[in-house]
Amino acid sequence: QVDSMKRKQFAKGMNQIAQEGAIQIFFEPNSGLERVIVGVVGVLQFEVLEYRLKNEYNAAIRMDRLDMSVVRWIGESVDLEKVKDAIDSRQMLVFDHFQRPLLLFANQFTLNYFQEKHEDIKLIEALDVVNKY
Repeated sequence: QVDSMKRKQFAKGMNQIAQEGAIQIFFEPNSGLERVIVGVVGVLQFEVLEYRLKNEYNAAIRMDRLDMSVVRWIGESVDLEKVKDAIDSRQMLVFDHFQRPLLLFANQFTLNYFQEKHEDIKLIEALDVVNKY
């Protein structure tokens, strides 16, 4: 959010819009709501998010684009320390609102390369995730 005094409105708006299914919210480890990573299907959803936060929740935001376009959840039995050691600048470890770990990848090639190099790290497509965490 642009104005830290609007933190409650920002948090309420982000959570409400995410519950509606219009966006996915991801958090970097130990970052709280200071830096929220938003996942969408298309660029128009970013504009809708910005408009709704400003007009419905009175919370202006500032957005920076991340060059990440592919997301995979990390399998339950995978050691997160091992994942942290395996990632580089083309991947990012984040958590969803259920505190499930995910990896964001720059593109499909980066995902494929990561999977070939780290076959022991099980990655799951979003539709296959079961909330067991």
